[in-house]
Amino acid sequence: MTGERSTREGILLSLMEEFRCAGFEGVSLSRISEVTGLGKASLYHHFPGGKGEMAEAVMELAANWLETNVFTHLEAEGDPVARLQAVLASLDSFYAGGSKSCLLDVMPLGGSESVRSAVKAVFLRLRSGLERVALDAGLSEALAASRAEEALVSLQGSLVLARGLGDTGPFLRAVDALRREFLQRL
Repeated sequence: MTGERSTREGILLSLMEEFRCAGFEGVSLSRISEVTGLGKASLYHHFPGGKGEMAEAVMELAANWLETNVFTHLEAEGDPVARLQAVLASLDSFYAGGSKSCLLDVMPLGGSESVRSAVKAVFLRLRSGLERVALDAGLSEALAASRAEEALVSLQGSLVLARGLGDTGPFLRAVDALRREFLQRL
């Protein structure tokens, strides 16, 4: 095997797509071997802990992406509207306009305690970051907290609905509504 898939990041990107499609329980080692081009022995060489270690590595890759593309904007100083727009554009790209599932949805099912803990930590940090953006825009603490939670429910719910319907419309509408309404004062 040559090219991008032979690098650890390339392997993890392939694994991420498989976990997104089938979830932790739905991905078999045979399928992982097929999509990565690695035999089972090579997979265990890279990931001695098996599928659980693969899932943890994929979550770490996703966390690094979130750090660079989402959390830096949420936790930055400056114009809250521009920060929110940057976050929503990044998420729209990461989820390919709603056509890709969210790891935070599919990974906890059957994943290890460390995967579930990683998912919880990401959700808490997203909620906190969204709340900070809303506070920076002048919303009250109560409204900022409520909006942050509603934004997560909207984003995550729309991804589940988009996947279930085979239609990206719910996600695209949710992102558009957040662009228009998240920072609006009552």
